[in-house]
Amino acid sequence: MSGDIRLVVTIEDAGERADVVLGRRVPGLSRRVARSLALAGHLAVDGVAAAPARRVQPGERLVLAIPIAVVARPPLVVLAVTARLVYVDKPSGLHTHRLRPTDPPALADLVSAAFPECASASADPREGGAVHRLDRGTSGVVAFARAADVHAAARAAFSAGAARKRYLALVTCPEDHVWPPTASPWLEHDGDALLVRAPLGPGDRPSRVAVRPDGQPSLSVVERPQPRGPGRARVALALHTGRRHQARVHLAWLGLPIVGDDLYGSAVADRLHLHALSLDLRAIDPDGEVVIAVPSEALA
Repeated sequence: MSGDIRLVVTIEDAGERADVVLGRRVPGLSRRVARSLALAGHLAVDGVAAAPARRVQPGERLVLAIPIAVVARPPLVVLAVTARLVYVDKPSGLHTHRLRPTDPPALADLVSAAFPECASASADPREGGAVHRLDRGTSGVVAFARAADVHAAARAAFSAGAARKRYLALVTCPEDHVWPPTASPWLEHDGDALLVRAPLGPGDRPSRVAVRPDGQPSLSVVERPQPRGPGRARVALALHTGRRHQARVHLAWLGLPIVGDDLYGSAVADRLHLHALSLDLRAIDPDGEVVIAVPSEALA
């Protein structure tokens, strides 16, 4: 399987090496990778094979063929299709989209193959129209735009908190865990549910996020944990903001780390037991409904 990167040389690129231009203008592609692919014969300029050191001129068309590893891919599970959006069920272990052009195919590649219009809906071609992203280990519903204006509107809806997301998580729950937790200025009780407003910011290393007073405002509504065997519980929560790792960090901060989330204090498991159960984008998709992705048996 392969994919092509295509671009037209601009005035700003005039006289530059082809590998330099590709590394600068293609998201996720380094000059080193562009050079090695060109040396392997994967670069063409105006249809003619070219070396990475080839000096390019305005108007020339560069095509870099990207070999992509052939890997076993799960079938695409389509949950709903409207005139504006495609909703699909992401399995755990699959990236929403490739981070680098040379990465193995991701969910966005499966969607673009079935719905070609999604491929050009986002400015970054790697995203394939994805209007949001789930962590690799998280399963559940993901939406893809079918046009550029829809992509922009959906991203704005997420930023404004107009997208409603509901999750299920299997968590580690000690027998002595207290609910509701000890009072905090970032906690507000609403019946059996808890409004968690703990702000989120950079953690102690790049891969982690932490609760910190100078973090970004964040709001999760966490329902009372439901026992699921010794030391385990199922928790339903709704995210009203979309901060990185928000569900994982807020639950860990409450003393309920998600099973399989070794980054935030849980033991290693077969997967990260976090599932994006439903997505409500009716704020920008009037023909749509609340889309639900049926959870696995462990979270049902």
